[in-house]
Amino acid sequence: MRERNWAGNYTYRAERLHRPSTLDEVRRIVAGAPRIRVLGSRHSFHGIADSAELLSLDSLPADVSVDREAGTVSFAGGVRYGELAEALEAEGLALANLASLPHISVAGAVATATHGSGDANGNLATAVAGLQLVTSGGDVVEARRGDPSFDGMVVALGALGAVTRITLDAEPAYQVRQRVYEGLTWDALFEHFDAITSSGYSVSV
Repeated sequence: MRERNWAGNYTYRAERLHRPSTLDEVRRIVAGAPRIRVLGSRHSFHGIADSAELLSLDSLPADVSVDREAGTVSFAGGVRYGELAEALEAEGLALANLASLPHISVAGAVATATHGSGDANGNLATAVAGLQLVTSGGDVVEARRGDPSFDGMVVALGALGAVTRITLDAEPAYQVRQRVYEGLTWDALFEHFDAITSSGYSVSV
């Protein structure tokens, strides 16, 4: 196997890359592997995601399902933000916050507590309402917001198992407009940091 990360600066040492297409296949592969890690959209710039065997979930059917009464959307662990945004728009829905790149996997971004801009936006993990994961023994575990230790399960860096399904809060679709300010000096940013980060719904520097 000669797979590389997104940046192309790291070549994975794993001897096998599994691409299961069903939950049962995921359970069998995980239970049978002495050492295995889930490979998301490969946005790690080092070997933290490497292992003797790797598991990609991008062959699982997306199976996007909207629960309007609960105000949530659930989908398979390999779905990426761009795909999810398009599916939600067709339903007149959206997420409160998105990753800065459309091609990163939702489960991967959530598990690493990445992305989130501005004072009022939590990182992407704060939108998680439920998880389904496969443990090292091949068991399927489901958890929802409010369950004991749920927050720790959401941002677990893959240590608890392979997240095969995830549920996020959704809301009515909306439009956004971006304003770009150029020429901001470091001194001005540091002096007015709180004012700048609170000046919009989502703020990036």
